[in-house]
Amino acid sequence: MAETSAPYPLDEPGLWVERVGDKVFRDGGPALFLDRDGTINVDTGYPSDPEQVVLRDAILPVIQAANRAGWPVVIVTNQSGIARGYFGWDVFAAVNGRVLTLLREKGCFVDMVLACAYHEAGKGGFGVGDHPMRKPNPGMLLKAAEMLGTDLGGSVMIGDKDADIEAGRRAGLSRLFLAREASVAAEQAAAVEIQAISGI
Repeated sequence: MAETSAPYPLDEPGLWVERVGDKVFRDGGPALFLDRDGTINVDTGYPSDPEQVVLRDAILPVIQAANRAGWPVVIVTNQSGIARGYFGWDVFAAVNGRVLTLLREKGCFVDMVLACAYHEAGKGGFGVGDHPMRKPNPGMLLKAAEMLGTDLGGSVMIGDKDADIEAGRRAGLSRLFLAREASVAAEQAAAVEIQAISGI
């Protein structure tokens, strides 16, 4: 990994790649890919206060199903707030740590977190248009799959924006679920899909 001035798991200045825990997964197995803001937690618009993080209850059974099935759970999140200068990786680390803590308290475990801070409207080195790691490009999913030995074709992706779904499609996933704030249909369908694939 590149050297940075802060003790964060940055592969490059605008790319966070964090392996959470030390679980070993079956090579060639599926994974659950999740957007973060608006999918796992309520999207408050560039979340920057850990104390204001609120989980979306609808996503919990999906993560629990993946955990029971032995699938890695991977967060892939665009973080243009960093690119725009609204906050830095320190704030991202605090907010993301809170998300992971709240999930653990609900019996939900995440195995990897990838975050892309590049954006065409970004400042300095973060100002990159159409970066391969920024959704709707599939870079974060491809990198996670390479590191975990994941079968993307058999994996599941849930997000609340069209860019999330398009990133999954470009990565070769066919099980794509668009979460809606006023509905739990996507999450329920995804949990059923994981259970059916895994026979649980």
